[in-house]
Amino acid sequence: MLRKIVVVTVCSLSLSSANPRSIETEIGINIGMNSTKNDNGYNFENPRVGVTYQNNMYVIMPRVDVEYVKLKDDSANELLKGSINAVYEYENKAYYTVPYALAGVGYEYVMGATENVFESHPFVQAGVGVRVDLDKGYKARIEGKLLQVVGSSNHEGNEAMVTAGLSFPFNYVKPPKKKPVPLPVQKYVAPPPPPAPIIKETSKIIYVNNSNNECSIKISLPDLDRDGIEDSVDQCPATPCNFTVDNYGCPVKARLEIHFETSSANIRDYSMTKIQNFADFLIQHPGSMVKIVGHTDSRGTNVANYTLSYRRAKAVLEELIRLGVSPSRLTSVGKGESMAIASNKTASGRAKNRRIEAELTYPKGRN
Repeated sequence: MLRKIVVVTVCSLSLSSANPRSIETEIGINIGMNSTKNDNGYNFENPRVGVTYQNNMYVIMPRVDVEYVKLKDDSANELLKGSINAVYEYENKAYYTVPYALAGVGYEYVMGATENVFESHPFVQAGVGVRVDLDKGYKARIEGKLLQVVGSSNHEGNEAMVTAGLSFPFNYVKPPKKKPVPLPVQKYVAPPPPPAPIIKETSKIIYVNNSNNECSIKISLPDLDRDGIEDSVDQCPATPCNFTVDNYGCPVKARLEIHFETSSANIRDYSMTKIQNFADFLIQHPGSMVKIVGHTDSRGTNVANYTLSYRRAKAVLEELIRLGVSPSRLTSVGKGESMAIASNKTASGRAKNRRIEAELTYPKGRN
């Protein structure tokens, strides 16, 4: 039975990735059938009901399950189970059905137990399921689990369960509607004639700045994205040139230059384009985990500034989720006034300190 649990968990890791959501915690109810005597095949004849509580703020989401099973068995009457599980959902921004895997440990209390035949024991379990997103944060779930009792060699040593249920949010916030941005009217300008080819005696390729001088030359080697890493080594070739990158050319830090008014966590309209560009980059490069870090100037108390900086980071995180980035990749923290990049003695310096930064890591390796 343990081998079956391992196979179920490993096979589930080959599925695709999770649909964006904006719910931090949820509670669910479910019903189904339980099979206890599985030596000669599964026989789902025992009705069950359960409740769940799940926290969605982490990549691996904790879930607490409580289940009741009415047994059709001469050796016992009823089962009451409690378990703690880890749930991993798979990113899939194109659909509203999201596959997931879970594994956990718990304890099974047997009512009407028969000594040395059907008794209470701890257990381990694993399973897979599918989540379907409904309106206003409600979700439907279909799930299958295999359970192995620890410390028993009798027929109650393993179980199988199939369930269907509904969950609802504690703190659902309806995503705001995106305001349409009018396209600027541009006059057609004929392109200049191509310059005559210049033959150089060196084999090195030097890329000049673009027309608005946003990306400067960093090395005298092929470097199309101008991040300072040669193209033959660069594993993230489309990285914006203003990101801080590692030796593989993959970003490790980005200053989004999203500034706020004093004592405010509201994102200004002109910053939405920067957030949209950053969201597009994250969706195109799914291998990174992202920490959104908020900062303030020195005005106000330390406690107030830490709270304000967290609110700013959370506002940007929620906007990235709305634009299609999986929340399982995102976290947010506030640093208050502790990491100033400019003087807080001037208005311009304080404006620079009221900012957002993004830190990227790669727990699953680079593309």
